[in-house]
Amino acid sequence: MFDFTLLGVGHLALGLTLTLDILLTKQRPVSAVLWLAVVWTFPYAGALAYLSVGIDRVRRGAAAREASKALVAQRAALHPTFERLAVDYVHPDPGGAHEYPAHHIFRATDPAVRPNRVFRGNRVELLVDGDDFYPALSKAISGASSSIHLQTFIFGRDRTGRELLDLLSARAREGIECRLLFDRFGSTYAYFTRFFQDARRAGVQVYSITQANPLKGRFQINLRNHRKIAVIDGRIGFVGGINIQDRNYAAYANGSPIRDYHVKLEGPAVSDLQFQFVEDWHFASQEPPERLLEPKYFPALDLVGDALVQIVPGGPELKGHGLADAFFGAIAAAERAVSIVTPYFVPDETIVQALRYAALRGVAVKLVLPKRSNHWYTDLAARALFSPLLRAGVRIFERNPPFLHAKTLVVDGVYAMMGSANLDVRSLHLNFETNLEVADEGFLRRISEQVEAEIDLSEEVDHGRHERRSILRRLSENFCYLFQPVL
Repeated sequence: MFDFTLLGVGHLALGLTLTLDILLTKQRPVSAVLWLAVVWTFPYAGALAYLSVGIDRVRRGAAAREASKALVAQRAALHPTFERLAVDYVHPDPGGAHEYPAHHIFRATDPAVRPNRVFRGNRVELLVDGDDFYPALSKAISGASSSIHLQTFIFGRDRTGRELLDLLSARAREGIECRLLFDRFGSTYAYFTRFFQDARRAGVQVYSITQANPLKGRFQINLRNHRKIAVIDGRIGFVGGINIQDRNYAAYANGSPIRDYHVKLEGPAVSDLQFQFVEDWHFASQEPPERLLEPKYFPALDLVGDALVQIVPGGPELKGHGLADAFFGAIAAAERAVSIVTPYFVPDETIVQALRYAALRGVAVKLVLPKRSNHWYTDLAARALFSPLLRAGVRIFERNPPFLHAKTLVVDGVYAMMGSANLDVRSLHLNFETNLEVADEGFLRRISEQVEAEIDLSEEVDHGRHERRSILRRLSENFCYLFQPVL
């Protein structure tokens, strides 16, 4: 019987309002059914949960973001590097676009990530763990002549964070423009302990980015900026999955740092990485994007190597799902082999089907996951997907500790995509992410060797043994998988 008290009527009004929102915006039935059950089963608490973590798009600030994107895209089209070095795989030049063995993969992914373009003439270097990344980043910062732009998800209040912050402060005192952007959720401890105050006084411009600010009408604590980007003088870029924290550095992690990858990038594609930073900086700081689209931040860049590179952004914007589409396109285009390394594996059903069908048509598919991640419920949800993949012929490897936080996709030995995005719904649809696609013989040889090194430290999942796991284990896995839309 209906409750006609004020609380009951309020619950009804909230439930109907949010039901309309769910039915109009949730494209995936499993997500819609989950949130309808939560909203109607738990009075008020369910509504609060949906407003906080169920809304997977940017409402407030969306117009400003789109305006910034439009301006940045316009300036990108006019950039002096663009016309000279961009490769169009949608409308290819018969004389040039097919020179590279990865052309069939870029052709499949390129439409998903426009207006970014594939650029030729880049140089890329794989950096493994903080032991490679931090010294390379510090060297680039120390050599900067005009600007340093740094963005991260986690900025640790520890020795690694302090050393980098001291270096940025020193460069700012020398007159170098330093901008630091961090995610408030990922860097909660540093944010609330005023860790950045000394750097601000030294001249470093520091802003945090968040989608949860009730004063500005933002309640989406489920949306996070997960990008890890650095751009030095508009000429040297870094992008990948390594955060700024002691756990990534062997000297401060008892010799067992988190296994992770980053890429050092030089050449024309650095401009698109800089454009990506400008969009997020404008959103967080409200500094006019026109001020950051000056030639000193976007110098004309020449050929410095042989690598094809395309920057692949991802985020919960209203238009499309470029990152998920790029993953799907690359897997669907595979002719011989697909290797994936990811710390969390709870992707869309379409990605699972793409991997399954690739294996069925004879593609050698390998999936490398950590034996234990830092989220036990995500591990259980991932293992709910093992059976159909194993039956199709996908080989699954569980890497032994330390924690594998690396992310990469290698296709046919000629193409790689890597960056900050995990292969889960959170990275594909909820977080703001940045990946890059690479086609370069030397780099592909290096990353392929690295993937094989991870496999050597892994145990392969046996199909028969997996099927014999206990009923309790299966129930736990399937229960955790119910929460796939927010994992």
